[in-house]
Amino acid sequence: MSSSTKPLREVVQHLAETFNDPKIREQSYFDFYDDSLTIYGFPPNLPSNKGGFKQFVYLLWKGFPDVKITFEDLIIEGNKAAGRYYLSGTHKGEFVGLQPTDRQFKVSGMTVFAFRNSKVIERWNLVDMMSLREQLSS
Repeated sequence: MSSSTKPLREVVQHLAETFNDPKIREQSYFDFYDDSLTIYGFPPNLPSNKGGFKQFVYLLWKGFPDVKITFEDLIIEGNKAAGRYYLSGTHKGEFVGLQPTDRQFKVSGMTVFAFRNSKVIERWNLVDMMSLREQLSS
């Protein structure tokens, strides 16, 4: 790994560690995101800005208080990082109309981050929501 890719790799790894830690995530997770953030790939009923992103993540944390993101692959190119990951957790609260089931889940996803000054300015997301629904309802 060249030294030019190390900083963004470290930023994404720290972002994931912060997301995964219920003790600190609410105070510092959103600091990784610039106020100009634009998101793609979230439910169409939420704004595609930082406020909409926060709404979605809070819904996720409420529905799955122990949710964790684990990056399997992380590719850095210029000011972008692309990650293949899986999300796992336990369904303890309502999430997108699904009442809590206490079931555990593990789904795959991919995200591309675009950075400016080590802050995320754009984020594209693909998550296997069909598999999530199947795991929570079966």
